[in-house]
Amino acid sequence: MDYLTSSYNKLYLCHEHKEKKRCPHCQSLDTKKKGYSASRFRTKRGIIKRRLQRYFCKNCKKSFTHNQPHNRTRYSETIKYNAVKDYVITKNSLSEVSARYQITPPTILNWLKEQSSYFPSILSLHSKLPKSGVIQIDGKEIKVSGNRKVILIASDAVSKKPFYYTLSNKENKEASKHFLKGVKRVYGAPIKGIVSDFGKGKCFVGVVNSVLPDASHQICIVHFLRYIWLFLPRTRRSEYYWRNTVLKWIIRKVITAKDKNESLYWLKLFIRWIPFFRASYHKRFIRSLLTNYTYLTRHYDDSFLLTNTNRLENLNRQLNRKLKNLDGFKSVKNIKPFLRIWFANYINNKQIKTQLI
Repeated sequence: MDYLTSSYNKLYLCHEHKEKKRCPHCQSLDTKKKGYSASRFRTKRGIIKRRLQRYFCKNCKKSFTHNQPHNRTRYSETIKYNAVKDYVITKNSLSEVSARYQITPPTILNWLKEQSSYFPSILSLHSKLPKSGVIQIDGKEIKVSGNRKVILIASDAVSKKPFYYTLSNKENKEASKHFLKGVKRVYGAPIKGIVSDFGKGKCFVGVVNSVLPDASHQICIVHFLRYIWLFLPRTRRSEYYWRNTVLKWIIRKVITAKDKNESLYWLKLFIRWIPFFRASYHKRFIRSLLTNYTYLTRHYDDSFLLTNTNRLENLNRQLNRKLKNLDGFKSVKNIKPFLRIWFANYINNKQIKTQLI
């Protein structure tokens, strides 16, 4: 009986009230308490202060706490996810997110690639959406280390959701050709129609015909009218003010008619009036309409085509609001995870995390 009592007391003294900590360096139990160490742990509820007991090993003369080496996690996965989500999805700048979570900006940028794996890719989301066969394409300029790059984006006309994008150095014919080949490869259904603007240097017009010869190509009417409105002088002081007004009116009549016959009627009238437009800059707009009339009025022959890319323009405006706060990217490596998270949120209208470790 005395033997059992003695053994129990020794066990109690060792593991309960006066527990001895084993040194993680030399595995010795010849240790003692040696003050406290203050630490902070960032969680979703904020910063939690902790007071850790520090121990000293008499054998190897080293200090330690109950947190073993290399096992201490300074930031929870929830904090990483929320910080990256706020940076990418909200209108807050990187400095604002950094101040809110009390985390340095480089640390948040380093988490981008890690946290982007929790968001579905744009191609996996596209596979679940209906495919109409009509595609809208457009480009969006961004800045990377002070240099301009272009994001080319493709969206389905019916689901109105983007399904493919590429990052290019310039918006030219070579980049457009590479982009359209990718669109054709990943779309997963026959492409019967393309709606776009002209692109810089009219880089979309010839390329669409070469890569997708069976697809009907419609030029965005809104972009064309905006082009005329911006570059045709509007001042009343101009000698050709009245002629400028008539030119805008007749061009609008030609490309916004109710049907093809009405459009051809206004086109014939427009051709008869060409000598009336005497200014040198009038020739540019006359030539543009006559050259691209087929692309501007393709929707009369193929009723399934849209006449504008307004939905894709809306996407570009939303992306631009965020990029304006960022003032560009410091390196290319941050762009891909950033775009993956942003597009995943845009398609689903909410943040999706497929797995949280």
